[in-house]
Amino acid sequence: MQGWLALEDGTIARGRPFGAAGTVDGELVFNTAMTGYQEALTDPSYAGQLLMFTFPQIGNYGCHPDWMESSGAQVRGCIVRECCREPHQGQQTLDEWLRSEGIPGLEGIDTRTLTVQTREAGTLRAVLCTDGSLSPEEGIARAAVMAWPSDVNLVAGVSTTKKYRRGRSGPRVTLLDWGVKQSIVTNLAQDCRVTVVPWDTDIVGLERTKPDLVFMSNGPGDPAHPEMAPVVATVQQALDRWPVVGICLGHQILGLALGGSTYKLRFGHRGVNQPVHDTDADQVFITSQNHGFALGEMPDGISQVFTNLNDRTCEGIRGPGCWSVQFHPEASPGPLDANVLFERVREMVDG
Repeated sequence: MQGWLALEDGTIARGRPFGAAGTVDGELVFNTAMTGYQEALTDPSYAGQLLMFTFPQIGNYGCHPDWMESSGAQVRGCIVRECCREPHQGQQTLDEWLRSEGIPGLEGIDTRTLTVQTREAGTLRAVLCTDGSLSPEEGIARAAVMAWPSDVNLVAGVSTTKKYRRGRSGPRVTLLDWGVKQSIVTNLAQDCRVTVVPWDTDIVGLERTKPDLVFMSNGPGDPAHPEMAPVVATVQQALDRWPVVGICLGHQILGLALGGSTYKLRFGHRGVNQPVHDTDADQVFITSQNHGFALGEMPDGISQVFTNLNDRTCEGIRGPGCWSVQFHPEASPGPLDANVLFERVREMVDG
């Protein structure tokens, strides 16, 4: 059976199904990394999206439980030029793993052309069908009227529902889970006692964990979604009590809490080769990124300390007792240039 991808602008890309059979819709986004496909597919920041890889072959080292960033696949669908059927390691092929996760995939299409189209038109809504339940024309019509994934509160669907702890020594860090990658928890737990709490934990709940520092995670969706307003208010209260650090969505929420604004990027930053300038050290980091929104104007007294060298967007801010970065210093997958930023978390606590 032939599968297809239909975009809201009328584009139809036909290919070969793999993974689970099904019909799904979502926001079509692309990732430019050559490796780390399983980490990307299990990154909660991709919730609500159809993930397309630009590298020609995906799956050539298989899939393994140790390479996951969450409990399972977070994307709605996977699109590749070629799915490798004979990987040299791993416990499952990409096809087998996606099938076990219930995620449909499509291969055999020109992902580079679709990437150029996305860059020119901006992120598009799309429908992926591998079970024959719709015609491509019906897919175009469905894509044109579907709600944007970020119109709903995606954070609530990917956050932990119960508090848990990691790490046995060091200062106490309370981590607000808005879709946290487990590599962030692992990095923090190396030198800190980490308590991970649900996305909507209020100031009373934070106080009960007796933190030395509050850490805000990555996650999917629009930071200015109405249901995130109480979260922003909680962060504003936290800023008066403890040091605060954020990554990705945490960076955007910190910006809002400080009085700034956010906006949606044309096609986002998703890959492992984004150059970021550290203005303090006059140093360039090559970074891993996955986000579709960015910080806009910030009030006086808040410094922009990291800048994306491709489009000059804000990649990091610093204010009284707080700082944040848009990129992922934990990499996973990606370069380890910025991993040293986790040392600054301990330095903030130690003073």
